[in-house]
Amino acid sequence: MKYLRLIPALLLGAMLTACNTTKKLYEAQEYDQVIQRVASDICDGDLNAKQINYVAASFHKANQADHERIQALKATGQPDVWPEIYQRYCSMKGRNEALACFPKNVKQGMNYVPLDLDDDMTVARNHAEAFLVAKANQLLNSGSKADVEEADKYIMQLQRTNAENSNLPLLKKKSLLCAADRVFVAIDNDDERPLGGGFANAVLSFDEGEVPANVMTAIRRMRDKDAEVMVAISDVQVTPNRLDEVTFKETNGGKTVEVTDHSQNKTVTVSGALKYYDAHGYRALAVVPFEVKSTFKNDYTTIKGDREACSAETLNRLNTKPVPVPTDESMLIDAAKKLNDLIATELKK
Repeated sequence: MKYLRLIPALLLGAMLTACNTTKKLYEAQEYDQVIQRVASDICDGDLNAKQINYVAASFHKANQADHERIQALKATGQPDVWPEIYQRYCSMKGRNEALACFPKNVKQGMNYVPLDLDDDMTVARNHAEAFLVAKANQLLNSGSKADVEEADKYIMQLQRTNAENSNLPLLKKKSLLCAADRVFVAIDNDDERPLGGGFANAVLSFDEGEVPANVMTAIRRMRDKDAEVMVAISDVQVTPNRLDEVTFKETNGGKTVEVTDHSQNKTVTVSGALKYYDAHGYRALAVVPFEVKSTFKNDYTTIKGDREACSAETLNRLNTKPVPVPTDESMLIDAAKKLNDLIATELKK
């Protein structure tokens, strides 16, 4: 029996401890911690009056403080205030959602009103993202490595604000390249088709001054580096040699000629991604997809019949003749040169 009597005493002690902790948090103005600590219990049906009062007071005071701060920040008209404005809207929405599961009578007693913040949050987030992107770019363009470290803070804040922001890959790539003393560019071919040394050399042969001075090239992945750009080839498509033909007749003064327009076609497509790694190389910090094409197309015309029946346009096309279709290897080299230009452009962005 003494153990049975002990259980209510332990429960009472736990409740008193919980209330005491909640009170201390409230008195320390840690309003969000109060809500995080108590709200789920109230949703589960623990309707302790003191706890409800602490949550209600915390909810209104925290929202009021955020609202006043938001208005004060907006009044400055400065672009750097928007990240904080957006975070405060997020906090208000989070509190609102935490209390949404409260019983109806509890909501009425604490004057809980659902907040519609979606439009305000969208505007604030757009402004915040624009500021963070502009500030990070400004720092990265300075050429100072100290500024790169500062830029990384804004990039991380941008990712927390919107992980899908389209500028993030470019900013991460730019930060990595600016901070590194040595950046190695290497090739990784995941396609079944062997590309050969000529392809790799064409991809990695940059003219002097074409890429930043800290960029170096390597046929294989390097271990000793500050940063690495992996040219990851994922797919190589080579279309068969194709000859399309269209035949029609032309007449002139009772004379007739059969005209055939021929079109020779072949395309090589190389696709993949540029993957940017730091010195650890565990996970790509940025991935930039690419696709380059080498296209061969030659149109020519042949006739059967009286040449005098040909139109002026047909006579002009007769000057073009069939030519040998380029080999797969030569078109792959051409695609590699285009990939080389693409990489050089990307490294200078």
